Amino acid sequence: MSGLVHFRRGTSVLALLLLISPIARSSFASVEYAPVFPLASKSLLLGLASAGDRIVAVGERGHILYSDNAGDSWTQAKVPTRQMLTAVHFVDERRGWSVGHDGLVLVSDDGGASWRIQRDGIAAQAQANLSAREQAHQKIRELEAAVATAENESVSELTMRLEDAVMDLEDADLALQEAVFTSPLMDVWFQDTERGWATGAFGTLLATEDGGRTWRDDSKRLQNPDEFHLNAVTGDGDGRVFIAGEGGIMYRSKDSGLTWESLPPFYAGSWFGLLYTPDPEVLLVFGLRGNLYRSTDFGDNWEVITNDSQATIAGGSAASSGKIALVGAVGTLLQSEDGGTSFARHEVADRLNLSSALHHGGRLITVGQGGAKVYERE
Repeated sequence: MSGLVHFRRGTSVLALLLLISPIARSSFASVEYAPVFPLASKSLLLGLASAGDRIVAVGERGHILYSDNAGDSWTQAKVPTRQMLTAVHFVDERRGWSVGHDGLVLVSDDGGASWRIQRDGIAAQAQANLSAREQAHQKIRELEAAVATAENESVSELTMRLEDAVMDLEDADLALQEAVFTSPLMDVWFQDTERGWATGAFGTLLATEDGGRTWRDDSKRLQNPDEFHLNAVTGDGDGRVFIAGEGGIMYRSKDSGLTWESLPPFYAGSWFGLLYTPDPEVLLVFGLRGNLYRSTDFGDNWEVITNDSQATIAGGSAASSGKIALVGAVGTLLQSEDGGTSFARHEVADRLNLSSALHHGGRLITVGQGGAKVYERE
């Protein structure tokens, strides 16, 4: 295959992909169901996943669509949000999660046909702000009592700690007066039906061990003092988890997220995606300006994979046949038939930005700025 790649379009036009758009610092909006549009499959879509024989796509305005015929037609799911949705992941044919702006997490138990809110990031942040205020009050009460009974040599240190606690209270009061902001989530991946992770802007790392019924903020477990965005997360399903993001940062866990190690950076630009294949074991990380690296030992060693593209790579897919496809800005499509050792570059005819890809039923399905598209052969 050479030259321009022609897709049968399931869609048409819209804005830029999230990966090259500014992150919106959105304020609270009441929960509303996503509008039903006849041409929703032509809108901006960012994430793709397989739910058994079904394909599920997510994107702007809370749109979630599913196809039971390998992308020939799409049905819009009932979704209780109008927020931008950035990623979707299914662990089997029924159970899946989608994440998006305002720290939102949705869950489906019927293969993506219907969804419910599992985590409202705005409500979670508002509760965290209230908790911070109460904790500051409690600390002040404890320190005031300690100062009243302290020996002279301890009063100075306790007074300094009390002043810090008062400043914490002032910060907490200020947070309660301002509009609530919470980081958008960029990716989600589950090891099994119970244990999963969601990554996002400003160093956000959320973890769950009960299928998302509760989410724990594990951001502080990573060595990320600059709060670089965490754009992608994946794993091997057997306890190893990998995260990549802004500034070339990469983190790895070998114990299902109990501990994390920061890997030595070898690239200063941003990573936007990860792709893992178990047999043979290959981990790809990719990002700005066509930068693409490959590891066969889950991140211990990396080799640069040269390609003809200077365009940002945003997402990818691996077929059971061993073929790999990566997609990105200006309609970039990179394809490999040797486990990611080399890639041939193609361009989609309309040159619209692509965000994600999926091999399914002998086809390659992509989503992005032009919605869903179907390429007839993998």
